[in-house]
Amino acid sequence: MAIAAIVLSVGVPSFQSYIQNNRQTIAINEMATALQLARNSAISRRVPVTLCKSPNGINCVTGGGSGDWSQGWMMFTNPDDIDGVTGLNPGTEVLLRVHHALQGNATLIGSGPVVNQVTFMPQGKINNGFGGTITHCDSRGNTAAVALVISMGGQVRQAEDTNNDGIVENGSGNPVPCP
Repeated sequence: MAIAAIVLSVGVPSFQSYIQNNRQTIAINEMATALQLARNSAISRRVPVTLCKSPNGINCVTGGGSGDWSQGWMMFTNPDDIDGVTGLNPGTEVLLRVHHALQGNATLIGSGPVVNQVTFMPQGKINNGFGGTITHCDSRGNTAAVALVISMGGQVRQAEDTNNDGIVENGSGNPVPCP
């Protein structure tokens, strides 16, 4: 019994960390894939494509400044390129993909111009003229955060900790802390 208790006391926290790392990797890869697919779709279709927060795959969540993408998102063609998109207009827009809510107790937080949505133009750049950051946060806090940086040219890259303080930085070099 003592040996089993020791093995469990060492193994369970390690297993929980393993699960969190896997969920984080999956979530950040799915978001990066969605961003890259939206950009590629805009270029190949020669029409603006929007990726927005959406819990139901029908309406975009545009209100509030929480920027939490973990509720899910949707991607659709947006030929009229309306800022502050509220949802899919079936007459003129085509739904390309829906992603449901993330598993676990984690968030994907958009900051700056990507707090609610990202629209890629047919040239591949984003329509707001600025970049943005989407950060994955979980119970481990800032030092375990992973972020995607979206440049104004539309390129997506994973943020790095360039100053070795344990917190990744956005495109401007500022830390991207978890709320």
